[in-house]
Amino acid sequence: MYEIKVPATSANIGPGFDSLGVALKLYNQIIFKEGEKEVEIQGVEEKYANKNNLIYQSFRKTEKYFNLDSKKIMINIKTNIPVSRGLGSSAACVVAGVAGAFKIHNLEIDDEEILKISTQIEGHPDNVAPCIYGGLTASFSTDKKIFTEKYNVSKKIYFYALIPNFELSTLDSRRILPKSVEYKDAVFNLSRIPFLIKGLTSGNIDIIKEAIIDRLHQPYREKLIEEYRNLKKIFSDLDISYYLSGAGPTIMCISDKNNLIDPLKTKTRDLKSKWIVKQIKVDNKGYNIRRLKI
Repeated sequence: MYEIKVPATSANIGPGFDSLGVALKLYNQIIFKEGEKEVEIQGVEEKYANKNNLIYQSFRKTEKYFNLDSKKIMINIKTNIPVSRGLGSSAACVVAGVAGAFKIHNLEIDDEEILKISTQIEGHPDNVAPCIYGGLTASFSTDKKIFTEKYNVSKKIYFYALIPNFELSTLDSRRILPKSVEYKDAVFNLSRIPFLIKGLTSGNIDIIKEAIIDRLHQPYREKLIEEYRNLKKIFSDLDISYYLSGAGPTIMCISDKNNLIDPLKTKTRDLKSKWIVKQIKVDNKGYNIRRLKI
């Protein structure tokens, strides 16, 4: 019996559309053990306790990837990562299911293989890479390999997540994006990515403020968030850098100040989406597995 602890992740950081992601200290904990039924899923709502569960599907796809016989499995899920909020809930499920199959089948843990399988399931590596390796990751994929580089975020930098009371599906967020972009907008983003990485790793908030701006997805996706304009005004008043986390609707703020919880709560208190404000630290280790006594 094994417990796998997987972190939340925040991707599409500023100009790093589909390439940059960071692991956060907000976790789902999933227990895997061989069971008496084909599948038994505990700890979640009934609508998730079936064969459509993403953790279970990822487990089975890993078995097929290695041509393994299917094992009867019991999965117990403790969820802390909010669903469909842009905090990598699906990536956490995928990585947990893949890693769970490795352990239940006594396969030697291979992070590169877990990344490869997880990316095949998830579709892109920007969330699964930091979930596996922790820290800030830059990733891209080819037909043969997933390339990932990990960076440690400076301890001078603080992340604040603003999480609303509504969900936003990745599919809806994808649909609103244009089929092509202006050359100048692509250059705008590409030129800022190395500076953003430098700012996050060095703790230079001045660099981050200039490099965090995006022109490829946020101008379109912000239209799906009714109070986005109100929030931009609040962030400007507080002099905070921000970006749309993943596909949204969570908005992530970045600052070198450690005392912004109360000001953010005060200024967002009257907004109708009931934004929850959390300061979330960066997880620099990634997913963790431990064996439990039966």
